Amino acid sequence: MLMYYLIPICALVVGLIIAVTGILARTISQHKLKVEQIRADAMVRAEAIRTRNQLELEKLIKEEQVRTENKAMYSDEEIQTNSEAFRQRSRVRE
Repeated sequence: MLMYYLIPICALVVGLIIAVTGILARTISQHKLKVEQIRADAMVRAEAIRTRNQLELEKLIKEEQVRTENKAMYSDEEIQTNSEAFRQRSRVRE
């Protein structure tokens, strides 16, 4: 009598294994897809931050160059002013 139930039980077990395997495969693939989407979003955000930082750095470098040029211009003007003042003082002494 047990032999009569053996084939249907095996068929049921094989069917359950196939069903569970299909469900697990779909769940795993969805999970992998979500992980890849998260990774892609993180890469996009990182690139945006890198770009923004690069732009800010370039802006700061340009500002520093302008300050340096302005200092150089003021230094040249101060040198000219100081040399003119020195000349005037030396003329007064003569």
